[in-house]
Amino acid sequence: MRILHISDLHIETEPPRMYVTVNDCLEREVSALRRTGADLMIVSGDLTTYGGGDPAPLRLAREWIESIGLPYVVLPGNHDLGANAERGEHFPETEPYEDVPLGGTNFGTVFGAAEPVTAVDLGPIRVVTVAMREGDPDGALTRLEAVLDAGSGPVLLTGHYPLQTVREGGILAGFGWEQFLPGTGPTLRSLIASRPEIAVYACGHVHVSSALQLTPHCLQVTAGGLGPGASSYRLYDVENGSLAFWTCLGQGPMTFWEREVPFPTYGADYSLGSPAERSGVLRLRPARSRQPT
Repeated sequence: MRILHISDLHIETEPPRMYVTVNDCLEREVSALRRTGADLMIVSGDLTTYGGGDPAPLRLAREWIESIGLPYVVLPGNHDLGANAERGEHFPETEPYEDVPLGGTNFGTVFGAAEPVTAVDLGPIRVVTVAMREGDPDGALTRLEAVLDAGSGPVLLTGHYPLQTVREGGILAGFGWEQFLPGTGPTLRSLIASRPEIAVYACGHVHVSSALQLTPHCLQVTAGGLGPGASSYRLYDVENGSLAFWTCLGQGPMTFWEREVPFPTYGADYSLGSPAERSGVLRLRPARSRQPT
């Protein structure tokens, strides 16, 4: 069983304004992604740069995703619908908050997404996605608990925001979920800590490839920024009670923060992570016994 995890495409309408090469880079990715032969593709948010204020790039993102020809699940990031309940001081041009239920947002309309949580059973593992906004106006946490209660096997949970800082130094030592889910993020993390069936929390947002222990039973895995960089994606192979994860390089830039932010040059592993973060193997917990009703 193979799962493909991509994130942070940042597709724009032509001509691109913020990431001028992103659309061309993504077009070059299609055949390689198709060749993975994945049983499911996860797209963990920031499909666009300006989707919160304009549905047109979201429509382009859907066309690109469907051109790959793989079954997929998708969730929004902060650029796709806004993250916070109060957006006045946070990127008002690129990330306007849409004060409507998820189904009424640009993202919800284009992708037909009315529910903040989805679940797909793939043989020995269940893939669950959760779309979060600060204050949880969509009732995602309650829905997530109900979906988890309905399953019995190991879970790969997917969100947009990392729930643990991914780098000790540089800009990412102070940028992550805190700016977008300051109250709701810790609640989601506590929920994950209470659910030993969640083996992996797969996410994006920070444009780096990282793998860190989130809780004793759950590994947090970020994919890179496939569009603007660091151009990479993840493969998860599930068989014989194990989950192996891999990093694959894309067609775009191999750095992001190193060139976008006026900080000293970081080491070569800042964007792509250490060898231990790029690949590894986890043992999965067996399915729990279901109590008769």
